[in-house]
Amino acid sequence: MARQTRRQFLRTSVMAGGAGLSLGDVLQLRAANGDPSVAKDTAVIQIWLGGGPSQFETFDPKPDTSEEIRGPYSPIATRWPGVSFCEMLPKTAQIADKTAIIRSVSHTTNGHFVGAHWLSTGYIGENNRASRPSVGSVVSHLQSDSKRALPPYVLISEEQTRNPNIGEVMGAGHLGARHEPFTILQDPFQTPFDDQRLRRDIACLKLADDVTLRRVDDRKSLLARVDRLARGIDRSGEIEAADEFNRAALNIITSGKARQAFDLTQESAATLKLYGQHRWGKMALLARRLVESGVSFVTINTAPDSLCWDWHLNIVNDDRPADGSQGPSRGMDISGPPLDQMITALVTDIYQRGLDKKVLLVVWGEFGRTPRVNKTGGRDHWGSLMSILMAGGGLKVNQVIGSSSKKGEVPTDRPVAPTDVLATVYRHLGINTRQHTLTPQGRPIPILPDGEPIRELI
Repeated sequence: MARQTRRQFLRTSVMAGGAGLSLGDVLQLRAANGDPSVAKDTAVIQIWLGGGPSQFETFDPKPDTSEEIRGPYSPIATRWPGVSFCEMLPKTAQIADKTAIIRSVSHTTNGHFVGAHWLSTGYIGENNRASRPSVGSVVSHLQSDSKRALPPYVLISEEQTRNPNIGEVMGAGHLGARHEPFTILQDPFQTPFDDQRLRRDIACLKLADDVTLRRVDDRKSLLARVDRLARGIDRSGEIEAADEFNRAALNIITSGKARQAFDLTQESAATLKLYGQHRWGKMALLARRLVESGVSFVTINTAPDSLCWDWHLNIVNDDRPADGSQGPSRGMDISGPPLDQMITALVTDIYQRGLDKKVLLVVWGEFGRTPRVNKTGGRDHWGSLMSILMAGGGLKVNQVIGSSSKKGEVPTDRPVAPTDVLATVYRHLGINTRQHTLTPQGRPIPILPDGEPIRELI
């Protein structure tokens, strides 16, 4: 069957003629029952820098090397004596003491899809085939509370212009359509945040104009009677498993809390200024509102097709064709300032609101970049070393973990695997990574194949 997204389900489950799922829908959308073991009052915001952000041009500059290695930018001092960031992240440098920087994350692939799949799921996987569930989808699987007023997993993403399969790594894999993210899209060619598009994307969170709550309740009552009869002949548990999703969808649609969470106009002028007018800042603000309202996992995807941070041509301005066929132009001059503001705003806001124990922030991409600048002024793929930022989550921040070689090639101290980062994320969420999920064939798959929480952060 064709995969049905969460939004498509929400749009079709409450219609002018009635409410709820047909028996065929129930059977098609069934999923294995999970252990609802996600810790209460915890959430994660992941900022995904698809394409592979450069360690040199972010959190691990090498000012004492030759120009062909250090690149076109100078370092800037942080709150930590002797520790520098790239000069294009001046605001982040000033709140560094509220973050933890890991300069020694390393793996063995230079492929966009394989790397993104590895960091999203914990599994290397096959190229161009998303076979395992992302963290957000695992969270959705383990949260079985049908009374939720908001989806457990939301993806706020720029729209894909190429490589559509790469976006699948943030999906549900073998867990099925029931655990796909609720998705909000933005135009990557437009600098400001598109409020009208947001309103269109969340239109499914309200009833159709000719459907009243009384009518929904009447239909729900009728469905309940039919389901009781069907359940009498059901021996596989399929109806029971899908019943929960049916109730959850109706709760989301009939609750005003969902629409309020997506309403950025409720924020103060000072908060709106903190996040800025760039779409990434507004995407970050929306993410904060969602986790504050009860969403457990939000991914802000700045590059769904791995173009945004894939600077082969030029680090400063990776100019793309005017027809848009290669996506919007990027480079640290273009992408650095809005990234700097969104990180700073989120970290500042999380701490000011007392959310620093509830909300964990992770900023990373699928790999780093080559130590040597190439002949066109860009850097190529480099899985051997990358730098990431973490904040909040009740972690021991205000530190740099690990170090890299003089030329930024490999870790020289405390190598960290992608699964170690994911194990840290799962630990914050209270999820035992030795639990299993089931494939459609009934094969048990561990949530993570390996990895341990990063001990310095605990």
